[in-house]
Amino acid sequence: MATNSAVVVAVASAVILFAAPAAHAQGIVGERVVPTNQTVITGYGTVGYTALTEGSNQNSFTTSLSPIFLFQFQDRILFEAEFEFALTEGITETALEYAQIDVMLTDNITLVGGKFLIPFGVFGERLHPTWINKFPTAPPIFGHHVAAFGASPLLPIVSDIGFMARGMLRPGPFHVNLNAYVTQGASPEDPSEPIPELEFQASSSDNNTSKMFGGRIDLGLPPWVEANVSYLNGDYDDNNILDFTGWNVAAEFHATHFELRGEYVQTRQEIEVVSGFPTLVRDGFYAQAAYRYGRWEPVLRWTQVFDSELDGVLQDQGAWQAGFGLDYWLSSTVAVMAGFELNKEDGLELDNNRVVMHIAFGF
Repeated sequence: MATNSAVVVAVASAVILFAAPAAHAQGIVGERVVPTNQTVITGYGTVGYTALTEGSNQNSFTTSLSPIFLFQFQDRILFEAEFEFALTEGITETALEYAQIDVMLTDNITLVGGKFLIPFGVFGERLHPTWINKFPTAPPIFGHHVAAFGASPLLPIVSDIGFMARGMLRPGPFHVNLNAYVTQGASPEDPSEPIPELEFQASSSDNNTSKMFGGRIDLGLPPWVEANVSYLNGDYDDNNILDFTGWNVAAEFHATHFELRGEYVQTRQEIEVVSGFPTLVRDGFYAQAAYRYGRWEPVLRWTQVFDSELDGVLQDQGAWQAGFGLDYWLSSTVAVMAGFELNKEDGLELDNNRVVMHIAFGF
């Protein structure tokens, strides 16, 4: 069973590359090589239901479709793009998740350009598709398909426009992956707010001359253990003064049918006030365990967002969520998932415990 979002792309790419030699052989005219290409359409979709178990008992159905387009030019260049179409409360939302060109300079080095999923942590880049994420919702520390939680997400699923280089080393039984990138970076959603929310819109224009730099180091002993450390930094205001920094530490362990994973995130956002530039510090983590028994897979997830501080002064109180899920796998890429979220916010009574169910399929 697949464990990360690169599986869909990898499988489709393998189909393309398998077919490429025969097509390439037919593309030689004299000494001139005629461009050869292959195209694959893949992706995933979801039909879901969410219901609060207390308070107003609100409930709703949702559905979404995320097609992925892959275009292989000869054996060293790949174009890939993902669109998202989601229907929620009668409103259809569309988004371009990513659109990038991957140039394989060598067998171990790849150059990426365009809009891509930022390799900050693991969940956003590898696990957020609904048929790969084993719980029906994303951990509340990430702003993706999350609602009814008492603390704001620490970061969205970050995608941005820029360039990235990936390198791979395999010393002995280990593997080491290096990812480094430069992108446009974050901008304030509403600059007039005292503490503005940040967004990564990846628009064609930037609000300042600063760029965001970051990277991730992956160290793994396949197929059992992998650990990751990520970092990003950039100015987010119009005047290149206010700084935003993020750290992420992630790890996962696999043993036969058992899986354990988790991520810790810390963000540091400078704020402009009359007396100077204090820093808002926010952090949190999630840990998730799953055990596959035949077609059934129970899942447990704990998420916590800690109290946030502005130069040592309490700013917002934290919250935690306990998630209990059960998946039934119709195939390796189609699952019926059900989950119950128990939410607890410090000093608040939001009546926001809820049941979430969906059918997720990859194709």
